[in-house]
Amino acid sequence: MGNDSNNKNNLIAELVENGARPVMSAKRHWYESIFNTLKGKKENTKSNEEYSLILKAEIIYLKKLWNRELDVIHEWGKNARIPEVDEINAIIQEIEEESKTEVVNGKILFKNGKNLDKNDLAFIERYNIITDLNERIMALQEDYIYVKIRDYITLNVYQFISHNQELAIDLFKDNPKETTQRIGDLASNYADICMFPDMDEN
Repeated sequence: MGNDSNNKNNLIAELVENGARPVMSAKRHWYESIFNTLKGKKENTKSNEEYSLILKAEIIYLKKLWNRELDVIHEWGKNARIPEVDEINAIIQEIEEESKTEVVNGKILFKNGKNLDKNDLAFIERYNIITDLNERIMALQEDYIYVKIRDYITLNVYQFISHNQELAIDLFKDNPKETTQRIGDLASNYADICMFPDMDEN
């Protein structure tokens, strides 16, 4: 039983490592690419206050999206059924749409009209503890880069699962919740590692 458990954990680790590899191998590229996206967002705002609000909305979007991605993976494992690739792409598109946010009259809302829940509100409120606006923006930018990379790694895991359905079903067998949590933890760990480019990276 112990060997089976170790083998399963090793396979899960390999699964997420494969998802993280494209970012791991080019951390500077990914960091600069995402930062350039942020630069474009900043240029399209009228003030630092507005930019700060946009960043909060984007982080809430990516945070909700990632949680929904893990929920969907858990459902696949629990039902022992992995959809076909086309179906998975449609599912990703659907959860992206339901997670999208917008800023309306200085307030962050989901584009489907729903208000943020108390956990979302508490999450973004903690940024306001940083009284210096420039420092708050730096913290928001760092968190945006982190959740963006974490989402990319998780979508790569989706790709692996869709092309290795039998293996994936076997990994989720017996304890889909624990397997999903392990995938989430590992994706978060790799996102942490990928946050900043190595100083000696070419």
